[in-house]
Amino acid sequence: MALGYMRRHKKWLYVFLWLVIAAFIVLYVPALDPSNEGTEGEAVVTVGDEPISVAEFRREYYRQIQFYSRLYQGQLDEAQLKRMGIEDQVLQSLVTDRLVGLEADRLGITVSDEAVARAIATAPDYQENGRFIGTGELRRRLELAGTTEQSFEDSLRNQLLRESLQGLVGDGVVVTDAEAEREFRRRTEQVELEYVVVDSERFRDEVEPDDHAIAARFEENPERYRIPEKRTVSYVLLDGEVIRPLVTVTDRDIGLYYQDHREDFREEEESCARHILVKVAADENAEGHTEEEARRIAETLLERVEAGGDFAAIAKASSEDQGSAANGGDLGCFPFGRMVREFDDALYDLEPGQTSGLVRTNFGYHIIRLESRREERVLPLAEVEDQVRARVTEQKMSDLGDEKAQALASALSKGKTLPEAAEAVGLEVKTSAPFARGETPPELPSAALVKRVFEMEPGEVEKEGFSLPQGAAFVALAEVEPSRLPELAEVRDQVRADLVDEAALEKAHALAVDVKARAEKIGLERAATAADLVRKETLSPTGPGQPLGDLGTGIALDEVAFSLPEGTLSDPVRVADGWGILRVRERQDFDAEAFAEEKPRVVASLRQQKQGEAFQAYLGAARERYEIRQNPEAYRRALGRE
Repeated sequence: MALGYMRRHKKWLYVFLWLVIAAFIVLYVPALDPSNEGTEGEAVVTVGDEPISVAEFRREYYRQIQFYSRLYQGQLDEAQLKRMGIEDQVLQSLVTDRLVGLEADRLGITVSDEAVARAIATAPDYQENGRFIGTGELRRRLELAGTTEQSFEDSLRNQLLRESLQGLVGDGVVVTDAEAEREFRRRTEQVELEYVVVDSERFRDEVEPDDHAIAARFEENPERYRIPEKRTVSYVLLDGEVIRPLVTVTDRDIGLYYQDHREDFREEEESCARHILVKVAADENAEGHTEEEARRIAETLLERVEAGGDFAAIAKASSEDQGSAANGGDLGCFPFGRMVREFDDALYDLEPGQTSGLVRTNFGYHIIRLESRREERVLPLAEVEDQVRARVTEQKMSDLGDEKAQALASALSKGKTLPEAAEAVGLEVKTSAPFARGETPPELPSAALVKRVFEMEPGEVEKEGFSLPQGAAFVALAEVEPSRLPELAEVRDQVRADLVDEAALEKAHALAVDVKARAEKIGLERAATAADLVRKETLSPTGPGQPLGDLGTGIALDEVAFSLPEGTLSDPVRVADGWGILRVRERQDFDAEAFAEEKPRVVASLRQQKQGEAFQAYLGAARERYEIRQNPEAYRRALGRE
C-alpha cells in the first residue's frame, strides 16, 4: 500500500528531495566555500555611512532564491532568476531598510526592547488558542527555519521602525469630501451607451495643404517646431546577436549537460484510457439523472461491455461526456493525478486491456478501460538533443555575456576609454543616432539609460552597464546637439501633417454635427447608416475611467457620459479617433445615502493609498539626501561571478 502511494506520488517526492538539496546548498555551501573568505564583511553598497555587507546581501539573496524555488517547485534555473531581477530586488530592499534606519535616527524615532517583545507576543503567527506560544516554542520554530533569535528580532525591529516612520510621514495625509465622493462615484456610477464614432481618418486623403499654407503655419508659430536638445552616444552592446557567434557548443557539452540534468527530461508514467460516463444530477435543475436511474443505466452499459460489446461504439452511442463520446470515449494519455481521485485510483488498479466496474465520482458513474500504460522514463538524449543544445547555448551566452560585462566594467573603472575597453574584450563600439530626452533609441531600449545620458558631460563614460531586454549596454556621451529653431525644410512634413490632422478633424466634426441632427429625427441607427457609419453599444455597464467601447477613455468623455440625461443625444465629443455622438441607454447614478454609509470606508481606503504614496515619495527624497555608493566588484563577488 505504502509503496503504491509512493509510486503514484513520485513527482512530489522528487520535488521535495530537490528542495532539501537546494536548501542545503543555499544555507551551507556559500559559507563553506574557501573563495568567500575575506569578502563577507566587504560592503556591496554604502548608504550614507551605513554599509550593506556581502554576507548580509548573500543571506537575503539566497533566502529569496529559496522562496522562489519553493514557489516554482524547483523549476527555476539561473537564466530565469536573472530575468526576474531578484538580485536588484534584494539590493533595493536592503537600501530601503538602511534609508529607513537613517531617517529614523535623524528624526529620533526608536523602537524599545519592550515594543519588540510586545510585537512578538501579540503576533497572530505566534498565537495558539488566543495565547502566546512561549519563548521555548518560538526558539524551536526559529531553529527549524534556520533563523537566529537576534536576526529575527533585528528584522522585527526594522519592520517596527518602518511602520513608525511611515505613520509619521502619513500622519498629515488628509482625504477631502470631494476626493471621497469622486472615488465613490468611480466605484459605483455606471452607464450603458449607444454611440457612433466619426473617424477623422476617412477625410485625410481629401486634404492637401499647399506650400503657402505650410509656410504660413510655420511662420505663425516656429517655436512649436523647435528641435529639442539631442545627444549621441558611443556604445558597446552585449546581446544575443553579438554573443551568439562567439559561443561554441560541442557534443561533449551537450552530453555533460544531459547527464547533469537527466531529471529535467523525465516523463511521468502515463495511462491511455477510454470511459463511458452516465451523469448524476447534483440537484433537480442540473443536467443528469437521479442516483438510482444513473446507476441502472450504467449497470446496463457495463453488462453490454462485459458481454463483449465494442467499448468505443458503446461509448460513442451512450456516454454523456460530450468531450470524449464522439471519439469513442477516448481520453488520450495522462499522468496520475490529472483525473479526480476515484477515477485515478480505479485506473491504477487496471492492467492494459482491462475494464473497471462502476466508478462513482462527483460527475456520475464511469466505466473505464485502460488501453495502455507508458512507464515512467527519462527521455534519451537523441530525443532531446535540440532542447539540450538550446539550453547549453543560452547558458554559455549568459556566462560569456557576464564575463565580458565584468571585464568592460573593470577596464572602465580603471580609467580606460570605451574603445580601449571594448578592444580588450573583442567587442565593437557603435554610435547611436541622435535622440532627444524621453526618446528611446531602438538599439538601446532603456529609459534608465536615456535618463543617465542626459545627466552626463560630453566625453563622460558610464562605468556600469545598463540592463536591456536583450542583454546589456555600456555607453559614453559622444556629442550634444543644442536645442534650436529649425528651417522649414527640416520640419515641412510635420507642419503638413498638423494641417492635415486639423482639416480632417474639422470635416469629421461637421459630419458628426450632421449625424446628431439627423439622429434626433430618425434615430441614431438610421442616421449612422445614412452617413456610412456604424451604431455601436457598450457591451456591459461601465464606470468612470474605464474604456467606453470604441470611444476609448478620457476626462472630457467621462464628463459627458456621466452627466448626460438618460435618452439624450450628446453634442460631438472629442475621442481618440475623431468625434463621438453618444446616448445613455441605462445608468446607475450617484447614491447619496449609500455614499453616506460607505464614506468612512472609502476615506480609510483612500487615506491608506495616499499614505503609501507619500511614504514612497519620502523615500525618494531620502535617496537624494544620502550618498549611495555601490561597489561593483563586491557585488559581483557576492553573486559568485568573480
